[in-house]
Amino acid sequence: MNLCMLTIIIPTTLEDVVIDWMLEQSDIAGFNSSSIYGHGSAETGMSVSERVTGKSKRVMFQTHVSESDAKNILARLKQEFARSDIHYMIRPLIAAGNLMSYNDE
Repeated sequence: MNLCMLTIIIPTTLEDVVIDWMLEQSDIAGFNSSSIYGHGSAETGMSVSERVTGKSKRVMFQTHVSESDAKNILARLKQEFARSDIHYMIRPLIAAGNLMSYNDE
């Protein structure tokens, strides 16, 4: 199994909807979320204040899943949130787990 990190970055206006959506997905055992700022030259969807400061508030979700699950999750996300300002990344992971269940055998 190829383990990967799926990162999804969304506008703050979608936060509650995407949290609910992710909690409903059977192939997502859990995820982290954090508030972040996006920076870039694209002004689409940015408020006047965001254009002046050069940053746009976003929410980032991360979960580790198999590569095939990540692609399936992403396909459903694209279908459910078509035309939404959502950025994603799928990156390979060497390892992931929980130290509570760590066994060094």
